[in-house]
Amino acid sequence: MKRRDFIAALGTAAVASHLPLWGAPEAPSSGRITLLHTNDTHSHIEPFGPGNGPISGLGGVARRATLVRQLRQQLGSLLLLDAGDTFQGTPYFNRYKGRLDYQLMRMLGYDAGTLGNHDFDNGVGPLVEAMEAMEELKHSNPPLAFVNCNFDFRGAPALGGRVRPYLIRNFPGLRVGITGVGVDFTGLVAPKNHEGVIWKDPYASLGPVVARLREVDKVDLVVVLSHLGYDMKGFAPDDLQLPGRVPGIDAIIGGHSHTFLNAPTRVPQAKGETLIFQVGYGGVNLGRLDFAIARGTLKSASGASLPVLGA
Repeated sequence: MKRRDFIAALGTAAVASHLPLWGAPEAPSSGRITLLHTNDTHSHIEPFGPGNGPISGLGGVARRATLVRQLRQQLGSLLLLDAGDTFQGTPYFNRYKGRLDYQLMRMLGYDAGTLGNHDFDNGVGPLVEAMEAMEELKHSNPPLAFVNCNFDFRGAPALGGRVRPYLIRNFPGLRVGITGVGVDFTGLVAPKNHEGVIWKDPYASLGPVVARLREVDKVDLVVVLSHLGYDMKGFAPDDLQLPGRVPGIDAIIGGHSHTFLNAPTRVPQAKGETLIFQVGYGGVNLGRLDFAIARGTLKSASGASLPVLGA
């Protein structure tokens, strides 16, 4: 199918515009928010075919668009997020170099995403070109914002100008801070493909960002989009270690390790807990995290993995 025809066909299932993210809050300084998320979609535009074991028949961007649209209509107040490795894995990437992936994410109304190691597979220049293609797409949804606080982009200003260390989304009575971290390039990305981008320790980088979000920006919820991996067994930074190293995180939406979790892992903190969630790969599942906040205090948090099924 030609790219133009595919996008036109998807339009009937995709989210046509950014619906209001918030209905009336329950009370002053109180609110509920749902985070929908994906990770490691790896250019799987279409559903998995037969012969793929338990994920056969699952996934597909059009199906995900339908599920997201239904949840937006039901819930109203939500953010759609991604934890990286959007690129690499099917002929769609070989042909379109990630441009189609980002354009479709804009059509679905993704709010923010982070960068994974495979997003650098064609180099910094083509990554920027894919972002430009998304920005130039004529669509009512704004381009998704990219967040990362442990990559130094000073040597790659064209990319650095499109990635911010954090962002804040405001809702009546509720502020959500979103940041991101990425995996070490060593052994994963050829030096020429991340030229000008330097990896830094994610724990050291996250600490001051989370502190600023909490103490200066006074957010009610801190979300980290992580492309570190769920459990690296002590050999590298990972999601399970993050809460103990960086206090103040409410949710870690993970990627890189393709970990299938049916529900978020809960890590106790001195105050409350951190929820860590990752939903496999290839877009076969859509993660959902629900938070209720009252007067600046997190009252409840829950989550589930939603399979992306056909009609």
